[in-house]
Amino acid sequence: MKTILTVSLLIGFFLCGCDSENIEIEEGYKKVNGVNHFYKIVGNGEPFILLHGGPGMYHDELFPFFLDFAKSNKVIFYDQRGNGKSTLEKIDSTTFTVELMIEDLEELRKEFRIDKLNIIGHSWGGLLAMYYAVKYPDNVKRLILIDAAPVNTDLLIKCYEKQISMFKPEEWEYLQKLWNSEDYLAGNPNVHNEAMRISEGTIFSNKDVIDDYMKVAAFNETTAKNSVALNYLATQMKLNIHVQDSLSNINCPTLIINGKDDFIVEEAYRLTNQLIYNSEIVLIEGAGHYPYIENKEDFFNELNNFIKKTTPNNVSYEKP
Repeated sequence: MKTILTVSLLIGFFLCGCDSENIEIEEGYKKVNGVNHFYKIVGNGEPFILLHGGPGMYHDELFPFFLDFAKSNKVIFYDQRGNGKSTLEKIDSTTFTVELMIEDLEELRKEFRIDKLNIIGHSWGGLLAMYYAVKYPDNVKRLILIDAAPVNTDLLIKCYEKQISMFKPEEWEYLQKLWNSEDYLAGNPNVHNEAMRISEGTIFSNKDVIDDYMKVAAFNETTAKNSVALNYLATQMKLNIHVQDSLSNINCPTLIINGKDDFIVEEAYRLTNQLIYNSEIVLIEGAGHYPYIENKEDFFNELNNFIKKTTPNNVSYEKP
């Protein structure tokens, strides 16, 4: 099931700094592995599929910030199983696993009729991208890892320790009270959004754009309840990261692009670079965990340069 929308997007008024224009968006659901996955496709050209963070978030945190990128590429967004609009009737260890999410991406590749994927993964989405590329290396053309989660749990814990150190003591104390409150655990979106503004606020180096993120990533009643339901299983995923020893399987060009001021420790992205052959690191000045929002000019310049230099001279993607 899909819907084609032609809408006039006043993009520049709060996000991308580009002019309003007509842009075609296809959106709908693809049922793979028993789950209806919500997706959006924007633009024409070479396809890139984006993997959002979390688990517990959704494509909205990426969508508007990549609309300029969609002027010259086909950009595919989707909500991972149990996240956003890709809801699960039952959330437990039989329906929500890394292995199922890997297979979801593989089936979506087939549904979208893409031979080799260009994957852009942010945070948790970067880790999921690596899990996929390790299992299906021949199905990946490029990997772009944006402030990706580390490839082992010990390093992830170091990252969280660094993030905690970035809070003022009273902020950290108040945030823990919010997370443990009855309203939060009941999925009250107002409390979730208050907590997110505090927790994400520490990992934005450019504080001027936090509102831009909050406008699109804010929880509603459904996504807040989903976040609570996924929390235990998502935590278990992060406590049992098991991709490091297989990273040598990845053979595609890989861009590791991080905000210079992010809470992801240097040791983490250096190790990823060391273990993935044909990978490179780019650090974005004036950015934390969201360089595609905080310093979008430098971020997209680096992304486009990487794509250009990894595109054979005789290949072009024409608009239909």
